[in-house]
Amino acid sequence: MSGAVLQVRGLGVTFPGLFRSTSILRGINFEVAAGEVLGLVGESGCGKSMTASACLGMVPLPGSVTGSIIIDGQEVVGRPESELRAMRGSHAAMIFQNPMRSMNPFFTLGRQMIDVIRCHRRVSGPEARSVALSELKAVRIPDPEWALEKYPHQLSGGQIQRAMIALALACQPRLLIADEPTTALDVTIQAQIVWLLRRLADEKGLAVVFITHDLGIVSQLCDRVAVMYAGRIVEMGSVEAVIDQPRHPYTAKLLGTVPAVGRGNRDLVSIPGHVPNPGVIPKGCAFHDRCDRATGLCAEADPPIRTLGQDHLALCHHAVDDQQFTETQ
Repeated sequence: MSGAVLQVRGLGVTFPGLFRSTSILRGINFEVAAGEVLGLVGESGCGKSMTASACLGMVPLPGSVTGSIIIDGQEVVGRPESELRAMRGSHAAMIFQNPMRSMNPFFTLGRQMIDVIRCHRRVSGPEARSVALSELKAVRIPDPEWALEKYPHQLSGGQIQRAMIALALACQPRLLIADEPTTALDVTIQAQIVWLLRRLADEKGLAVVFITHDLGIVSQLCDRVAVMYAGRIVEMGSVEAVIDQPRHPYTAKLLGTVPAVGRGNRDLVSIPGHVPNPGVIPKGCAFHDRCDRATGLCAEADPPIRTLGQDHLALCHHAVDDQQFTETQ
């Protein structure tokens, strides 16, 4: 993808153990362009948040990272922590599911925003305050002057999440990683945050990685979607291709657990079993023991990456498409 703000190639994350190492992520590949929103979806424990942490150089020790992560032309893997701190905020930023935990309860929102802005943009206090007000207006906080004087606990859930987005964008990053930012919000506020992120991507050319387990939100917000399972991306493509014509059995089952995403009336289903422990990933396809299409091949051999139409990939022995597919190892 030309003009990619984020390029991830062969990403792996491993933690040492007493007897053997545990691979949390394996062979992750994706790109996100300016103005594009990529949805990263999957069940809890599939590796979504670890992927986000790796992209910002925040994998906790003693974890080790392999592969390549390039943000705005700069390699993340192997970069010293001092340089990574400078990249966070100015090149890439992250917002979390619980913004209250990301803010200092002892300082006002204004104090925290001004400190961050002055650290990354080298401006005076009054200039930083002006930037903070401008960013709060951009995320549609009704009274920015009022909000700057408030402590985090004095803001509502929707206000604090908007403030967190404003704080993340105040240093003009080109990449925003949003780790389940709507999970704790009611439906009305969720819709407002989704609309806000879409507008920011379109108007500011912001590249966004949106992490969620909610395929309904993905269908409203994202341009492309990557489905993760057991530390790997098992399907990726445009939202229309993946939701309307899922080619991996896990994606199809995941869609079956969601109230109709524009797919008519149908009974909801559950996926039997559970995501495997990273330390005991089964041989062959990691999903084969939960898949009703599995064969002996699935239990023995790693599945190939199959290209199914334009920009649509599936990691499955039995992924099929009307067009002839190609395989890459």
